[in-house]
Amino acid sequence: MEFQRVAEETSLGENQLLSVELGNGERVCLVRVNGEVFAVTDRCTHAEYPLSDGSVGSDYHLECALHGAVFDVRDGSVQSPPAEEPVRTYEVKVEGGEIWVRAK
Repeated sequence: MEFQRVAEETSLGENQLLSVELGNGERVCLVRVNGEVFAVTDRCTHAEYPLSDGSVGSDYHLECALHGAVFDVRDGSVQSPPAEEPVRTYEVKVEGGEIWVRAK
């Protein structure tokens, strides 16, 4: 899969979340932590709730707003239940002020 341009870099502030859509209709949650941009599927593996409605801290932990499941945005791993399955992560690059995403 090729990289896809999904957003302007300025549209994503520090410790913020942004939901974007890939060309195939897949929803992805962009996350900026400590100056780095990460991307995970915009769907909690516990209850299918949009992760972009949650919150993220400087510890790279993204918390789902519905039931409080926590994921590490760097690798998608579960950090706190009730989720048991990790979230999918995507490769990200920032070039020329634009954010690009590619499925791994």
